[in-house]
Amino acid sequence: MTHSHHQERHNHEHAPKSLENINVAFYIGIALNIIFTAIEFFYGYATNSLALLSDATHNLSDVGSLILALIGMKLAKKTATLSYTYGFKKASLLASLINSILLVFVAGGIIYEAVERFSTPSPVAGTAIIMVSGIGVVINTISAFLFFKGQEDDINVKGAFLHLLVDALVSVGVVIAGTIIYFTGFKIIDPIISCVIAIIVLISTWNLFNESIRLVLDGVPKSIKLEEIEKSLLEIDEIESVHHMHVWALSSTENAMTVHVVLKESVFEDTENIIQHWENLKLMIRHELLHHSVHHATLELDTDDSLEDEKVHL
Repeated sequence: MTHSHHQERHNHEHAPKSLENINVAFYIGIALNIIFTAIEFFYGYATNSLALLSDATHNLSDVGSLILALIGMKLAKKTATLSYTYGFKKASLLASLINSILLVFVAGGIIYEAVERFSTPSPVAGTAIIMVSGIGVVINTISAFLFFKGQEDDINVKGAFLHLLVDALVSVGVVIAGTIIYFTGFKIIDPIISCVIAIIVLISTWNLFNESIRLVLDGVPKSIKLEEIEKSLLEIDEIESVHHMHVWALSSTENAMTVHVVLKESVFEDTENIIQHWENLKLMIRHELLHHSVHHATLELDTDDSLEDEKVHL
């Protein structure tokens, strides 16, 4: 029972990518944003600036979302219990869903405030606002950069990345609006830029929200292609067919699968070694599934895919 193309890929890395460095990124991001939020509240009150106070409140909500995402990742690593046999891996998916919903509310708040300012544009309180917002651009850009690589592998980290990127965009908008108003007195630019930012937020959040809903409802993760998995398994000589294939996300980095496997009749000719044969075949199948980002697989051997009640459990 050999399969050269399976063996050639044996040295590939299959384990879920480690996100240990992301934990450090969360701590740094939370610390930087708490400091910046405090600065914004201070200067907001000092300059009587509604823009800075609103942005400070927005940043405070994002600090909460970062903490929520970190808690979700920590819970996902907790060991299983008798009540939660899969552990708390889904906590990271719930965190990403909540964060995507928070982003939608943030966008709604920006639009609401922008509409208010169209009728009564708020005056910019001077260079202090531009300088504080400039600090916000730097801090949020640095924080977002810490999550840039991790967001490709983990939907929860992607939520944190989008939050920080949105913060940076909002700060850029305040800087641009403040600069234009300061030099030209054209106050209407403030709500215009706010609306543009809100649209960007909604567009960037939609995919995150969609994928979060899909994973929480045990849908097939976006990165998983069932047709490719089936084709790959059928390339194994001993397999006649596969059916009842189900794939879902255990966490933001791990996927699980159940599948029924029907073997060719020739495999059963050697009845004395059939159990060992099946055990070896399971190792091969699980290895192949790792190439498709399936980390936990439950395999059931069927004697015939048309006979649902006649299953062989080995």
